[in-house]
Parts: sequence; structure tokens; C-alpha cells
Amino acid sequence: MFLYFGSVRFFRHLILIVTALLIVIPIIISIVLFSDNLSKQAEIERLQASLSEYTQSSGNEEDPASQPDEASESTASQPDNESGTEVFQSGGDTTAEPESSEPQTQPEESAVSSAETEESSAADTDTSDEEPDAESPYSSLYTDMYVDKYTGEYINDDNTVYLTFDDGPSSLTEEILYYLDKKDVKATFFVVPNESEECARLLKKISDAGHTIGIHSYTHEYETIYASADAFLEDFNKAYEIVCAATGEKPKLFRFAGGSINDYNGEVRDEIIAEMERRGFTYFDWNVDSNDWQGYGWQELYDNVTADASELLTPVILFHDTGARMNTVLVIEDIISSLRNKGYSFAALSEKTEPVQF
Repeated sequence: MFLYFGSVRFFRHLILIVTALLIVIPIIISIVLFSDNLSKQAEIERLQASLSEYTQSSGNEEDPASQPDEASESTASQPDNESGTEVFQSGGDTTAEPESSEPQTQPEESAVSSAETEESSAADTDTSDEEPDAESPYSSLYTDMYVDKYTGEYINDDNTVYLTFDDGPSSLTEEILYYLDKKDVKATFFVVPNESEECARLLKKISDAGHTIGIHSYTHEYETIYASADAFLEDFNKAYEIVCAATGEKPKLFRFAGGSINDYNGEVRDEIIAEMERRGFTYFDWNVDSNDWQGYGWQELYDNVTADASELLTPVILFHDTGARMNTVLVIEDIISSLRNKGYSFAALSEKTEPVQF
């Protein structure tokens, strides 16, 4: 035996084994990659067929080039990676944004006592330092735009992933819902809705599937939204009423357009937060950015998201639900599988989730 290990025969066998491995291993890897690529290609073809059917029925194709420039939305303390908004119009154009409205300067006529009653009820359990009966300058505005403020303890969500999708609904919303349902995962959609029937249908479908709907904005136009606290409330109320009408549920969560810290809301941010919290709403930012708005391929999205999320106990991942984000749809299933294999579970955000805020 010992003579064999030092013999010419041993080295001849060793060379044969190494040569075989150098041939067999690349072949196996090539087969695996080829099969994976075939699978992804099949998914791409299915998505393209779905998009083709959608655009034929709606009358217009979506133009990714119509999205606003991402680079204009960066901030000093947190990268602001919100994408431009794709919305549904009744005429079938899925790329145009709703026309902006002027900030409301005159209070709506309403019963002030109604708002005061709701404020008093919310104040009974309010643990903040703010005077419970303090009068807000906005109390006469949008008196139906109140939700019950959660004041209990936050749930223990260690090792829980929260997938969030901004800017929808879109032509890809149903594809996102398909993969979420396939993996039995609930997620959160921060929406930019409009008055079209197609938007209402998709909002209802998101809600009926058990996902959380939060408000992102109505116009997604920063200069309009952040012109004043009045302007923010006006914009928010339009989106809020659309979601309420479509789903029969009051959305309690919201995400600032551009994130809670951006180049446009510095002067009004604190005032907006105080008023929205007074009305019972909770805002959420994110701690993992997929960067899908940069047009990454699905493999790059997968690598970035799984690596960044694995560093956190409770990842809140930012994706976008617009017609230009096909790679986001393609990668969702693989990301879910990867993070589950690492011991994570998945859930939708709620008022009982401790918010991630910049």
C-alpha cells in the first residue's frame, strides 16, 4: 500500500482523477446554470406575454423613460431611492402622472366638535408629552381622516422580513401578488392611487389577499406635496379616500414620498409628522434598499438584497411596483427562498410593528 502512494501508477491515477474532475465539474455547473436560465427565461416570456395582454387591453404601452430622474432625490443622511410613479388613467395611459393640485389654503366646512371628539378619544391612551386637549390648526380639515392610534406594545418580530412595494398599483401588481401567494407571504404596498376602475380593482385584490395597504402619496410630486403641511394633508386625503372606497378599510400606515428625510420636506417634516401622528397614522421608512429603481438585473438584485438583509434582525426591504420593474418580479421568489433558508419568516407591516424611521 505504501509503495503505491509513491509509485508512477499512483500519480497516473491521480492525474486521471483530477482531469476527470476538471471536466465533470464544469459540465455539472453548466447544466445547473443552463436549467436555471431556462427557468428564468420561461418566467420572462410569461411576464412579457402578461404585459402584452395588459397593454393591448389598456391601449398604451408603458414607457419606463417617463419616470422621474432618481438622482434628483438623494439626501445627505439617507439615500432617497424612490422611483417615479406609474398610475392608471381612465383613458388607458399607464405612464402619465395625475395632474398636481394646488395646496388647499381654506379649511373645509365641517363639524369641529366631531374632530375634537376623536382627538379626545385618542388622547385618553396617548403617552406623549403633548397636551391631550391641545388644539391643532388642522383639526377642522378632513375630519374623516382619523384612525385609532395603537398604544400597546410592539410585537416581537425578530428574524422577520417585511417586503414593501412602493408606487403601485401597476401592470405588474398581479404578478407580484402571484409570487407572494405562491410562497405564502404577506407584504406591504405603499400605494399612489388614482380614481380609475383598474386601480380600484387592484387595490381590492391586494387587500383581499391579506396584504397591508399604506399610503405613499396621491401625486408623488415633491414640490406639491411638501409645499406646506396643508398641501401634504390635501394630497394624502385624496389617496386615503380612494383606498377607503376601494377596500372598505382605513389605511393606518404611510410612507413619505422620497422617504421621511428628503431634499423637499425639511421645513415642514416635523409639523407633518406631528399632525399625522395626532390623527393616528404611523409612517415607515426602510433599512434595506433593493435599488431596483437603478434597473439592476435579477441576479444583482438577488445578491444585494440577500446580503444586506442577512445583516439585520428585522429587514424592511424597499421594492417598487411599477411596470418598469420586471426584474423585481423575477427575483421575489428567489429572495424569499434564500432568506427562509437563513431562518427568516415574513409578515406584512402593521401598527403593531415597531416602525423603521430615518
